[in-house]
Amino acid sequence: MVNYITTIISKEYMSVGGFGHVFYDVLTAYILAEKYNLKFVYSPIDSLSDDYHRIVGKKRKIHKIKKISWDNFLKLDNNELNIKDIEKLNLSKEKINLCKSFFSFPLIKFENIIRNKNNTLFILTNNNRVYLNEIYHLDKNLFNRIYKKLKNKLLHLESKNHKKTLALHIRQGDWTNVPIKYYQNFLNLYDTSKYEINIFSVGSCKQMNNIKNLLKDYEVNYYLNTDVFDTFKKIYNSDIIVAGQSNFPKIIALFSKAKLIYLPYKDGECKPLGINRKFKLYHLGTKPELFDEKNRIFTNISCNLNRDKILEIL
Repeated sequence: MVNYITTIISKEYMSVGGFGHVFYDVLTAYILAEKYNLKFVYSPIDSLSDDYHRIVGKKRKIHKIKKISWDNFLKLDNNELNIKDIEKLNLSKEKINLCKSFFSFPLIKFENIIRNKNNTLFILTNNNRVYLNEIYHLDKNLFNRIYKKLKNKLLHLESKNHKKTLALHIRQGDWTNVPIKYYQNFLNLYDTSKYEINIFSVGSCKQMNNIKNLLKDYEVNYYLNTDVFDTFKKIYNSDIIVAGQSNFPKIIALFSKAKLIYLPYKDGECKPLGINRKFKLYHLGTKPELFDEKNRIFTNISCNLNRDKILEIL
């Protein structure tokens, strides 16, 4: 009995956003394939370009925003079954839609669907998800297998830095609820002279100038509205990644050897990200966002939460 699973990034099947947005959907198919011995089918990863985040306001015309193809850069399709590989197979197709968009569905519902099926391609739709942190709390052996595979996926992007580097990803554009004060508080924790500090952000000229103005007292390098692939690679190769409420740096950290310091999606101090306003404190999906505690440290706007753990890695 052979069954297949994929995520097709297309408006026909799901809401399409930036890379951090769409990769959680790809990762869901990867997780389910590993857990239920399904054949993972890789489908091209196309996200909306940075213009999606740069153009602020309700009048944003999504249909005019260009898409970014990630396949040539990430090469995640290496050694994976491709959607084109199964086109000639006589497979039944079944769409999976078991919960509201961006929520996680009970695995028992999925198990009931795939039971006794054969030669079926399951297509995840409506941004139905299973988050990696949920697998961590449900099945650590499964989590370790998936996490190890992710860490080995992007080794071709590795490069050495001449100095220890620290990447601060500041989400702006369409989402500005995390104050710049958070990053100031972090930089005030320690002697910054021993690091090369790189600031990454996308947004309007006004937003970028505001970042420069508020961080003018620190010796930093700015990468504002720069090439997204270059940004990804620089963050990936950093020693420490500091993230706010953005999927982009958190996804990069899944592949990277870097330490991650981050704000949970709902931290109790600033407006929570998107649909997560309905989630419990520190949760992503149905479980706490926290996992791999040695390398991923959550904090708060003041950076006094887990301060000692942060200082240990600096």
